[in-house]
Amino acid sequence: MLDAFQKDLFALEPYPAGKKFLLAVSGGLDSVVMAELFSLAGYKFSIAHCNFQLRGKESDDDEDFVKKIAAQSKVLYFSIRFDTHKFCVENKVSLQMAARQLRYEWLEETRQNYKLDYIVTAHHADDAIETFFINLLRGTGISGLHGIKARHENSIRPLLNFYRKEIETFAGKNKLKWREDSSNDTDKYERNKIRHHLLPALQQINPGAKESIAATIENLGRTEILLNDSIEKATRKYIRIEGERILIHFDFFKELNPGVEYLYETIKKMGFNYEQCRQIVESTGGQSGKMFLSDTHSIVTDRKNLIIQPQIPYDEDNTFEVGVEMKKLFTKKNTYIFKTIENAEGFKIPTESENAALDFDKLCFPLKIRKWEKGDKFYPLGMKRSKKISDFLIDNKVPIPDKKHIYVLVSGDVIAWLIGYRLDERFKVTRGTKKLYLCTSQKAPAS
Repeated sequence: MLDAFQKDLFALEPYPAGKKFLLAVSGGLDSVVMAELFSLAGYKFSIAHCNFQLRGKESDDDEDFVKKIAAQSKVLYFSIRFDTHKFCVENKVSLQMAARQLRYEWLEETRQNYKLDYIVTAHHADDAIETFFINLLRGTGISGLHGIKARHENSIRPLLNFYRKEIETFAGKNKLKWREDSSNDTDKYERNKIRHHLLPALQQINPGAKESIAATIENLGRTEILLNDSIEKATRKYIRIEGERILIHFDFFKELNPGVEYLYETIKKMGFNYEQCRQIVESTGGQSGKMFLSDTHSIVTDRKNLIIQPQIPYDEDNTFEVGVEMKKLFTKKNTYIFKTIENAEGFKIPTESENAALDFDKLCFPLKIRKWEKGDKFYPLGMKRSKKISDFLIDNKVPIPDKKHIYVLVSGDVIAWLIGYRLDERFKVTRGTKKLYLCTSQKAPAS
């Protein structure tokens, strides 16, 4: 098993001897065997243990047991205790979801803090098969049927090709000790029901059921690679990327069939589910402005495109005052710079949209910066009649997601500048201007 383990690890990391691994060790059979394999192979590793405080003294005994393994192996040991029940209540998630989230977030934080290369977990072939059925019973696409991946970002799982029986045999031959988790004996959890009842029933029908299912999972993984490549080639011409924003042209749904499936495979990584994709496709034939949200992204149906972007917290609906002496104003998403030019004659007025040059003597301080509101009007530079800001934005084809994040500079009760778009005609610099007021709006640096 040691030789096979080293080959599998080499496939995941071609130079394991030069890397530092963080092993997630619960104290159970699988993780104890994993720690022993790393020790026998002579790789550099540390041990990390999470105490979720779900089984009272049993959880504390697990923690002590893993600490002793680390001491015997003479490696660094990290541990943490979580109030898992409290986290479940506050975040409205199941115990299993809470434990998984807490565990991986802490392991990644530890990996980064101590400059370690990989998080290593002891998932094996039986775990992958059980996960396959969990996803199958919940309803999933092909990506949910490939089981557990051997490598994902900074996490690797070098035991995925080994079955539980092989791991048990190795532990017995090497006289290893481990802790038994009493929760594994109950049918309280979905995974245990599959392990205790479904898989034994399948093995009665076909003694080689596990091997056949594992082969199917591997085939599905290869099929997914081909599918993703095909989808990427088919959708490429309909997708445009502008910074963090993704635009998908509506021709996507006219020319690709079935459009819902293509869209789902394109945006599922952003947290959107299949039903949302169905609703999105239906909405493209109607009025613009419908919004769909995942945990991380928003999608808005615009005139000819879906506009997809991260859900970035913008400034609150505050009104910011700008005094005559103010030089800079910092908000969450913007930095405003103000400069007074005493002698306007000969000054070259900048033409970029993020700049506005105003006649100082026409301004009423303190100025105000606020979000534009329904009914706001101004005189766009070059026009003699007022225009509603809403109409101006439509005429200039401003994308719907951008509209609610547009601000105005107000002098008294009059809009002097639609920030980033157009100066008001009444405040423009003329030949008679003696003193000039220059305003610049910049996006705040990303934190």
